[in-house]
Amino acid sequence: MQGWSCQRAGTRAVAGLAAFALIGAVLAAGTGSALASGSVWTRETSPNVTVPGGRIESISCSSATACTAVGTNVDTAGIKVTLAERWNGKIWRRQPTPNPPEDTAPGVAPDLLGVSCPALSFCAAVGAYSLGGAQVSIAEVWKGHVWAQEPVPFVVGSESAEMNQVSCTSARFCEAVGSYTPFGTPLALAATWNGTSWRLQYPPAPPGSIVNLDAVSCVSPTFCEAWGGGTPSSPGPSVAERWDGKSWHLQAVSANITVDSVSCVSARFCEAVGAAAGIPDADVWNGSSWRAQTMPGPGTMTGVSCTSSSFCEAVGGFFNTSTNEVQSDAALWNGKVWSAQLPPNPATAGVTHLNAVSCSAGVCEAGGNSAAAQGSPPRALAEGWNGDWRMQNAVAPAGATDNSLSAVSCVTATFCEAVGSHSDSAGNALNLAETWNGTAWKIQATPSPLSPSGLTFDGLDAVSCVSTDFCEAVGPGGAAVWNGTSWKVQATPPINVTPISVSCATVSFCMTTSGSGGVAIWNGASWSAGPGVSGFQQVASVSCVSASYCEAVGGGPQGENAAVWNGASWSPQPTAGPAGVVLDAISCLAVNSCEAVGATFGPITVTLAETWNGTSWAIAPTPNPPATQSSILNAVSCTSAASCTAVGQNQFTNLGLTRTLAEVWNGKTWSLRSTPSNVNAGENILDDVSCVTSAGCTAVGTTQDSGLFQTTLIEAGD
Repeated sequence: MQGWSCQRAGTRAVAGLAAFALIGAVLAAGTGSALASGSVWTRETSPNVTVPGGRIESISCSSATACTAVGTNVDTAGIKVTLAERWNGKIWRRQPTPNPPEDTAPGVAPDLLGVSCPALSFCAAVGAYSLGGAQVSIAEVWKGHVWAQEPVPFVVGSESAEMNQVSCTSARFCEAVGSYTPFGTPLALAATWNGTSWRLQYPPAPPGSIVNLDAVSCVSPTFCEAWGGGTPSSPGPSVAERWDGKSWHLQAVSANITVDSVSCVSARFCEAVGAAAGIPDADVWNGSSWRAQTMPGPGTMTGVSCTSSSFCEAVGGFFNTSTNEVQSDAALWNGKVWSAQLPPNPATAGVTHLNAVSCSAGVCEAGGNSAAAQGSPPRALAEGWNGDWRMQNAVAPAGATDNSLSAVSCVTATFCEAVGSHSDSAGNALNLAETWNGTAWKIQATPSPLSPSGLTFDGLDAVSCVSTDFCEAVGPGGAAVWNGTSWKVQATPPINVTPISVSCATVSFCMTTSGSGGVAIWNGASWSAGPGVSGFQQVASVSCVSASYCEAVGGGPQGENAAVWNGASWSPQPTAGPAGVVLDAISCLAVNSCEAVGATFGPITVTLAETWNGTSWAIAPTPNPPATQSSILNAVSCTSAASCTAVGQNQFTNLGLTRTLAEVWNGKTWSLRSTPSNVNAGENILDDVSCVTSAGCTAVGTTQDSGLFQTTLIEAGD
């Protein structure tokens, strides 16, 4: 789009007005129109901001310089995948891990919950994923070069089965524990690895009890200890079981203990940690019975590792009532008592938790996750202990977050600016800007100013460029200017409410409008308030040819959806169309040549275009896809009176699924174009378009990735 052309806000701010208010209306055919021959739009690769993520569920060290941590992560497509990373004594490195072939949707969510590495060249990891609504066990083995998935037999007649933890004494012996669900009742399940395959075992359970085994530790093929209990939704008594090389045997324990981890150094010494009635708890095995110990601190211990009967480390987390934050917790066993420790917490985290720990030769490694706040995406966390706890740089893989583009402005075929928003790991919506260099799109650094309350503003809604060295962008965060090198925040335009549209005629004149009709004017040095567009329910877009001529459109008094600026004041203009008309965008070439687009809302919403000839507005009939339920044009860009392109979205049914829409004006008629859409996404919307030639247009908007996260969408055509 040329420099003076309007750049409007995205559909989240304007489009409309009632874009999805028609869900439930009767499906009927639209006006219909054949696609123009040979006019097919293409999708361009557009980058998306990512956030570091990951969760470490378990960790195992075969030496002080060889540890493996496993867990899960949300990848850049929004799909949960398995995670493994390796510590060599200095740094953490991620290792590629396989995922179930069904892992193409968010609900599959494979998670490695336990890992055991008896040697540098061997580890076994176990966990679970969802398949058809049931939990299925997953097991992976590291043989010194690569992780490989190994099948775990599924229990015949069971509704689901999962493995929670594993303990190995060699590459030829491991015990994994978890549960299976026959007829809706979870029962204890175990599996043994013989170096080649997994074989199921069925540990006993107290009559009528619900048992899910959560922890296991083995010191030899003839001695293992496992702990478990009920599930969060189905409480049950605590259960401890011993493996003697042939079978599992129940042991006597306190009924109110929730054990999350157990560590054995011999058949005569084990430590189990967890909580009892919300208070940290530890129990010790002396070779014949379990005995309760006093554990310090207010938190819950979820991991324990012992190297001898006089050295154990336990880790977990607790809620700090003075800071209202969840913080990491740790305790040290010296053979006589447990003493509290204070592991560090990331400075910006409101939630920090250590899930597991593994010690070797007096050195320990702990893993877990942190987050900006409760409910925010987790980030992998690792800490090391060598007399005191220190933070380490765990691998926090790039993960998906919401991204969207609301507006675009192109000056040449080799320069475009697109703006929008992206979410950070705390859930704040931040400014997003991307630039086109003729070959590829690249994300730019964009400042996101803070409000007086300390919260970030919500992205950029509109942009207008007059050269490669000058662009103005506006949104809830106020305004930002592009100087050819970087984006700089400007003082907020003084119009009291969020600016959603901006149009620059020159570097010394820009106008921005708010949805309620507020106006601010840029004079080349600063923004100042201008006369508002009065009488409009909503001002959607503005386009300025010069400092003395602008057109604004939106939803005004009946029959008046446009207003003209003469350099000093606004005057309403009569517009054509029936009741329910809303004009969402406008592009002006001269005082006698403008094109506005939007929709006519009713039982079926259909596209609308109107042309300004300097004297009056007249409807130019627009096509709609066959059997449309709701079609809306959100933006328009003209390079001549005989060449305009409009974009938006279309709904074929009342299910709310949207597909991209593009139409082209040749001076006499509008015709449809074929545009790409992600058929697996519920949202495909083009919010803005900018054309530098009649055959060179760029449109931006939003779609969804495999994980149903919002992602940027850029399409090119005529």
